[in-house]
Amino acid sequence: MHDGVFFEDQGLPTATVISAEFVKAARAQAEALGARQYQTVVLPHPIQPLTREEVRALADKAIDEVLARLTKG
Repeated sequence: MHDGVFFEDQGLPTATVISAEFVKAARAQAEALGARQYQTVVLPHPIQPLTREEVRALADKAIDEVLARLTKG
């Protein structure tokens, strides 16, 4: 979160990817950093036990959102 907020503050688009388990923590971090509107890309939780193919499938589902955030403006 710190890096994403920092780079966004510098005018560089970011796409911070988290799993659903960390939504509340990410929101609290963003608010503590003064970035109430900062948005993350949220993937299902847990990720750790997934196979390589399952992780690739998650990435395929998230890629459009990630690219949109990185190329905005």
